[in-house]
Amino acid sequence: MKLNRNMNNRQLADAFYQDSKEKGIVDVAFDNMMDVRQVLETIPNLGTILVDPRLEKYKRDHLLADLIKHFDINTQSFLHMLYDYDLISDIRDVVNEFEKIYDYKNRTVVAKVTTAVQLTSSQKERLIDVMKQKLDAKKVLLHTIVDEHVLGGVIIEAESQVYDGSIRSNLEALEKQLIR
Repeated sequence: MKLNRNMNNRQLADAFYQDSKEKGIVDVAFDNMMDVRQVLETIPNLGTILVDPRLEKYKRDHLLADLIKHFDINTQSFLHMLYDYDLISDIRDVVNEFEKIYDYKNRTVVAKVTTAVQLTSSQKERLIDVMKQKLDAKKVLLHTIVDEHVLGGVIIEAESQVYDGSIRSNLEALEKQLIR
């Protein structure tokens, strides 16, 4: 895998994705990147800590080694390269870009679903099946939000589009038609 200091976060993530794909370990790499995200949720400023010159280099080295020792060798190598090139401070953005690439290549759609009440398991399954078909997805991940301001129906945000099937939007559309 070839990286350089001039690469943006998307290019870094793509280089890691392609290298992992060539080695047949892209799913392992994805799992490792999701683990990195969990570490970042625990230590939000980790990237900044790892480049902070106030912390002695050997301490930063030791911290990184402890954090990545359970990852596969390919992920360890990638994270060490980011660290060595002083790009580790952007690790959160690199992880996000890697996830986007992984989801796109694997036709995984992440959808934000807003409803007035909690969806039942069967409603979620039916919604996932419909979205798989409509969006040509292999997998759909739902992030459900209950919002009492939604009168009824469902609002879905997926792949930069909003599908508004809420009662409020239907009433607003009806009102516009009646005013004409």
